[in-house]
Amino acid sequence: MAYVGVDLVEVARIRDLALRRGKRALERLFTPRELAYALAACPSVRFQRLAARFAAKEAFRKAMDHPVPFREMEVVRENGRPRLRWRGRDYPLTISHTAALAVAVVLVEDVTPPLPSPQPGPSGAPAG
Repeated sequence: MAYVGVDLVEVARIRDLALRRGKRALERLFTPRELAYALAACPSVRFQRLAARFAAKEAFRKAMDHPVPFREMEVVRENGRPRLRWRGRDYPLTISHTAALAVAVVLVEDVTPPLPSPQPGPSGAPAG
């Protein structure tokens, strides 16, 4: 089965976070390579790149249907195409951004979502 995650982020949210909380806040969300890539851009594009990477990570979390720590994920570029890398595996990704918005779509194939916890039976033991 395949799962698709989509997310849309306002660039201003990421810019405001950086201005209010500083680099340390960004370091909690992005890997050193992601920060280096974004900060190497001209000032008008820096926060667009970060917002696109944040959208990619949120989209991946939605496709996985469970929380994944932000720094475990990394948006990488291989052969000119963005990919989302998690635990050594790359997932297809498309990202786009404007001055105001960033969007990402990620495809997760052949991943079994986590099983729900067994519900206790009347005696308190797991049912089944």
